[in-house]
Amino acid sequence: MSKDSLVYCINPSQYDIFDERINKPIWHRKVENGKEVGSMVSQEMDAINYPKNPFEFFAPNNIGMLLSISQKYKKMAKELYEKKINPKNVNHSSESTEKKKNLQEQSVIAADYIELIQVSIVFAYTAIESFVNLSIPDDYKYEVNVKSKGITEIYDKIAIERWVSLGDKLSKILTDIYKTPKIESQKFWSNLKSLEKNRHNIIHQKSINRTEFYKEYFKEQIFKQIESAQIALQFFYDAHSKENKTNPLWPWVIGNEKAFPSAEFESNNFEVTGNLYDGKKTDNKS
Repeated sequence: MSKDSLVYCINPSQYDIFDERINKPIWHRKVENGKEVGSMVSQEMDAINYPKNPFEFFAPNNIGMLLSISQKYKKMAKELYEKKINPKNVNHSSESTEKKKNLQEQSVIAADYIELIQVSIVFAYTAIESFVNLSIPDDYKYEVNVKSKGITEIYDKIAIERWVSLGDKLSKILTDIYKTPKIESQKFWSNLKSLEKNRHNIIHQKSINRTEFYKEYFKEQIFKQIESAQIALQFFYDAHSKENKTNPLWPWVIGNEKAFPSAEFESNNFEVTGNLYDGKKTDNKS
């Protein structure tokens, strides 16, 4: 299905990053005999089609949105932690207030903090999960030798998304797709695995562990675990960039040096449906 785009500018040097949550534009180039003869930068648009009053906007980047939410809540959690919780900064045994009142106040602080951390954890993990699934080509096949059965199982993209663990997707599939070094040897890997564990404890809660799991949030390491999601994305981006490759999947927050996805310009692939000043044509058949 075709989507509308705005010709934003002529070349990437004229483009200003106005919001890191928005999709990267596409740089369309026309090259003849090794020489660039035409160029334009197009920004994908979207709209909520309210009757006679459409709400139009540049399409957001799903991964960028997820990371943005996680980072915002991590920042709020970190500020609350340093101001109200960190034992290096706060004396929790203070007797300046009545015991019951002090417990009430600290309970509110704890609940607020847990809320912020849980939102940040879930959205950081979801950003990684979404990135992984979107990175897998439609025709990709993943083979697993099952020694106990003496067979080789072959997973297509849908089966990979559904049945392969995130750890295996990252360490065995994405490292193949992006041609990276071994991800398990990277410093962020242990934090990423801890992030996964904390996310699962939120989503798949067990009665036997109903209060213990969130005590992990009160250790400063939790912030490094959340940050590991963005670091992991940067790991794959850097490997991809070394091959002079990029694509619209990458959010601005990962690689904001104006590394635009590019495509060869073919006039037959475009139709002018309006302009910035007069709006869309009411009849595209003319």
